[in-house]
Amino acid sequence: MYKTFDVMIYPCVDTTGYWATCTMPDGGVNTDGETIQEVESNMFEAMDLYLEDHPEITEYSLNFEVRHA
Repeated sequence: MYKTFDVMIYPCVDTTGYWATCTMPDGGVNTDGETIQEVESNMFEAMDLYLEDHPEITEYSLNFEVRHA
């Protein structure tokens, strides 16, 4: 099964860098990094780990959106 997940990237308020979240019904996946590219790469790694518990999802893509809150 193919699935697309939405990921929101935010700038860190108290430090440098960025953090990201991908909300799921059973929790979600979070990561951080110094650059947006690092956050995106880290999110793919985190999603691979998360999806080990969801073998029904065989392929996926991530839709990144950068928010400036």
